[in-house]
Amino acid sequence: MKAILRKNKLLMALALIVAITICVFIYIQRASNNVRAEARQRFFEQYNRQQSLMAELAAHTIEERFNTFHHNLDLIVSLFDGKEVSRQRSEEVRGNLIKIFGSLGNSPVNDLVVFDSKGIAIVMEPADPYTLGRSYAWREYFKWAREKGKPGQMYLSPFTRLEGGVRRGDMALILAEGIYGPRGEFRGVVICTLNFDELVRKHILSIHIGKQGHAWLVDTSNRTVLVSPNGKIAGRKFEEALFPKWPRLYNLLLSAEDGKPGSGWYDYEDPGNPNLQVRKLVSHYPVRLEKQLWTLGVTTPEREVEALLSDFLQQQEAFTTTLLVTILAVATLLLGLMLNWNRMLSAQVDRHTRDLNEAHERLESTFDELLVAKKVAAVGHLALGLVHEIRNPLSAIQMNMQMIRKKIALDGTLRENFSIAEGEIKRLNRLLKDVLDFARSRPLRLQSAELGEMAQRLILLMNERLAAQRIQTEIHIPSPLKFVCDPEQIHQVLLNLVLNATEAMQNIPGERRLTISASSKDGMAEIMVSDTGAGIPHEKLGQLFDPFFTTKVAGGGLGLSMLQTIVLRHGGSVTVESEPGQGATFIVTLPLAGPVDTGEIS
Repeated sequence: MKAILRKNKLLMALALIVAITICVFIYIQRASNNVRAEARQRFFEQYNRQQSLMAELAAHTIEERFNTFHHNLDLIVSLFDGKEVSRQRSEEVRGNLIKIFGSLGNSPVNDLVVFDSKGIAIVMEPADPYTLGRSYAWREYFKWAREKGKPGQMYLSPFTRLEGGVRRGDMALILAEGIYGPRGEFRGVVICTLNFDELVRKHILSIHIGKQGHAWLVDTSNRTVLVSPNGKIAGRKFEEALFPKWPRLYNLLLSAEDGKPGSGWYDYEDPGNPNLQVRKLVSHYPVRLEKQLWTLGVTTPEREVEALLSDFLQQQEAFTTTLLVTILAVATLLLGLMLNWNRMLSAQVDRHTRDLNEAHERLESTFDELLVAKKVAAVGHLALGLVHEIRNPLSAIQMNMQMIRKKIALDGTLRENFSIAEGEIKRLNRLLKDVLDFARSRPLRLQSAELGEMAQRLILLMNERLAAQRIQTEIHIPSPLKFVCDPEQIHQVLLNLVLNATEAMQNIPGERRLTISASSKDGMAEIMVSDTGAGIPHEKLGQLFDPFFTTKVAGGGLGLSMLQTIVLRHGGSVTVESEPGQGATFIVTLPLAGPVDTGEIS
C-alpha cells in the first residue's frame, strides 16, 4: 500500500511538472510572439521614419531649387522696370541676362527667354535661331501671364516634351513669370526651361536606401506620374499607369492630394523580376511649388526590411529554444531578463530616433547658412555690374556740370539747383562705393587679437559723439579674451553695431545706455552689443540683413549685410533679439581659433 502511495505521489509530481512545463511553454511562446511582434512593429516604424526623413529632405531641396529659379525670374523682370518690352530694351539688358544665366551654370536650366506682349521671342540666352522671332502666343504660359497672372506670381507647366529648338524631344518643365507695367498692364513674359531628366537624376534617382530602395515623384495636382515607382521617367496619368494593375498605389496617391505626409505599403513590380510583384514600404512627403502640389515618395521592398530584422529574429528564436529546455526554477528569472531586454530595445529605438532628429536639425541649419551665402553672392555679382554701368555716366555728368560752372556765372536759383545736383552726385558716388565694398571683400589678414582692448579703443574713438548724445557706456568683457581674426574687419563690425545703437537712441527720452559684453564657451566667443533704443518691429527682424533693406531715411541698406558677410567669412554667425520699446541686442558668435582653411595666422 505504501509503495502504491509513493508511486501515485511520484506520478502526481511528474504530472504537475509536466503541467507546469506546458504552462511555462505556452506562456513563453506567447511572450516570445508578443516580443517578436512588438520588435517588428517598432523596427518597421523606425524604418518608415527614416524613409520619411529622406523624403522630407528631398522635398525641401526641390522646393528651394524652384525658389531659386523664381528669384532669377524676378531679377529678369526687374531689368525691364515696368517699361515696354521691346527689342531695343532687350538688347540693353542682354548683358545682365547673360550674367544671370551664367550664375545658373550648375542647375538644370536649359535657357532663359523673354517674349513681348504679342508673344514674339525677342531675346534668349543661349541664343537659338529656331526660337527667336517666332510667336508663342498660343502657349499656355503666355495665355496665363496675359489673362490670369499677377506681378511676382510664377507659372509651372505640366510635364511636357519640347517640340522645337535645339533641345527638341527633351523632357522639360517650363517656369514663367509675367512682365507688367506700373498699373498692372501686360508687357510680356519671361520663361526658363528646365531639363527634367537632369533634375530627376540629381534629386530623385540619386536617392537610394538599401539595395533596391529608391524614390518616385508624381504631379498630384495634374494626377501625372513624373518618375515611376520602378525608377523610370514616365509622364502618364494615374488612371492609365496605375489603376488597372496597382489599385492600392493608385488610392495611396489619391489620398496624398490633401498635401499631408504619410506612410503605408503597396504591391508593385519586383525590381529583381518584373514578372513578379512585391510588397513595398513607402513614406511620402508633399512638394509645394506655387499653386502646384507634387508628392515625393521613398520606398523599399518589404523583404529587405525583413532581412535586416532576420538576425534579431534568429537570436530571439535561439533564446526561446534555450528557455524551453531550462528548468522551471529559473523561468521567472529568464522572463525578467526578457522584459528588461524589451525595455532596452525600446530605449535604443528612442535614442536612434533622437539621433536622427538631431542630424535633421543640423542639416536644416547648414542649408539655411548656404542659402544666406548664395543670396549674398548673387546680390554682390549683380551689384558689380550695376555699379560699372552707373559710375561712368555719373562721372560724365559731374565733369560737364563743372565745365558749365566755369563757363557760366551762376547766381540765384540756378546756383542753388547746381549745388543740389552736385550734392546728389556725391551721395550716389558714396552709395556706389558702399556697393563695391560689399561686393569685393578683401582677403582676411588673420592674427591674434584681444577683444577687451579692441572694445576700449572703439569707445575711446566714439567718446565725443557718445558724450554729445548723453549715452552711458558699459563694457563687460573678461580679460584676457583672445581670439584669431582680422582685427580691422572685426573693428568695422563693432563700429557698425555701435553706430547703429547710437542712431537708435538718438531721439529716445530718458536713459540712454550702450552695453558691450562678451563671453567664451566651447571654443566660441559670443559678443553682445545692446542699446536702450526704440527696438525693432517683429515683422522687420527677418529682413535686417537683406542687402539694400534699411529703416533709415538716408541709409543705403548695406551696413548690416556687409557686417554679416564679414562674420560669415570668419566662420561665425550674427543674430538679433529685440522687443519694440525695449531696445535691441545684436549677438555675434566667432570661433576663438579663427576661420577654418583661411590664410595663415601672423
